[in-house]
Amino acid sequence: MNAFWRIIDTGALDPAANMAFDEAILQGYQRHSSPPTLRIYGWKEPGLSLGYSQDPSEELDVGLCRRRSMPFVRRITGGGIILHGNELTYSLVCSKADLNIPARILSSYKIVSSFLIAFYNALGIKAKFACDTARDEALSLPSTLCFAAKEKYDIVSDGRKIGGSAQKRTRGVIFQHGSVPFNFDKGRASSFLRVKSPGSGEYDAACLEEILGRDVSAADVSRIMIKAFMESFDVKIKACGLSGAEEECFTKLKAVKYESPDWNFNRIDRARA
Repeated sequence: MNAFWRIIDTGALDPAANMAFDEAILQGYQRHSSPPTLRIYGWKEPGLSLGYSQDPSEELDVGLCRRRSMPFVRRITGGGIILHGNELTYSLVCSKADLNIPARILSSYKIVSSFLIAFYNALGIKAKFACDTARDEALSLPSTLCFAAKEKYDIVSDGRKIGGSAQKRTRGVIFQHGSVPFNFDKGRASSFLRVKSPGSGEYDAACLEEILGRDVSAADVSRIMIKAFMESFDVKIKACGLSGAEEECFTKLKAVKYESPDWNFNRIDRARA
């Protein structure tokens, strides 16, 4: 296992910058020039992120997004649409060896996400993976909206999905990012869909302040998440920024890819051209 993990707390950035930063640390690790990294961040303004395979022209009311100044950006990971806002978001990049995951284990999602269970428990929230509950209704069909679906490794509290994560694996590298909402306007994400779904499971999703019955701060929640990560995987952390190469990569990705309709509408990645 590596002696340390790099931790980067970028604070709140705009949607394109957040996705560009995530991919920059992924590319840095893929080039073997950067250490395994845990990133903590937020959103400067509300924004929608779409799963890699989603088509905004088919699933979003693009005209309404423009009229209400609601930006949207495509992720490199799969899953459904998320309306980001008042939340803590994390991303991590590593190999199985960095987290001492046996090479024979094909699916690493549950092991990687185990620190989130510890994080919620440390907040005083009883949380489990949906597949570990006894409730027949714990799992549901995929949905356009991330928070409206509960798949087996989603995390639930009292049967309600809390937060959402998505993973990308390529050539032995694991990249995962996820959203932990502090509070949200239930149903607001549905209002931006081409086909409205007022009865969707989005209304059954949970957020921290609702469960805890109190306000939470990003600083406190970040500290608890970092501690849960360190203890869950028995790793050390070191606060660092991006390398020079990663900074260049981030700048290019933001301008050429994540701020471009080529990528956000059509998945054309001109940053790699």
